[in-house]
Amino acid sequence: MQEQVNNQIEEVLELEGNPFTLPEVTNEEVIKLGNYYLSGEYLIRNLEIVREKKQKALEGLAHLEAVEKEILERMLKMQINYNPIV
Repeated sequence: MQEQVNNQIEEVLELEGNPFTLPEVTNEEVIKLGNYYLSGEYLIRNLEIVREKKQKALEGLAHLEAVEKEILERMLKMQINYNPIV
């Protein structure tokens, strides 16, 4: 009896650690997921994510431009000439 229990425990532990085992999915979940992709909702969500990242990048760029402007103004006050080689 104890051996059976140990075997079952070991079997469960093996399944949990196996990357190829997936949890059971109900028909309702499959239909919901299918509708999500067929309706294009995933595209809408992806667009929202991209726009959020773009906005953060633009805010970061605006900050860098402000810092650059401040540095250039300080250099001008100190009469530092800077000719970058591009």
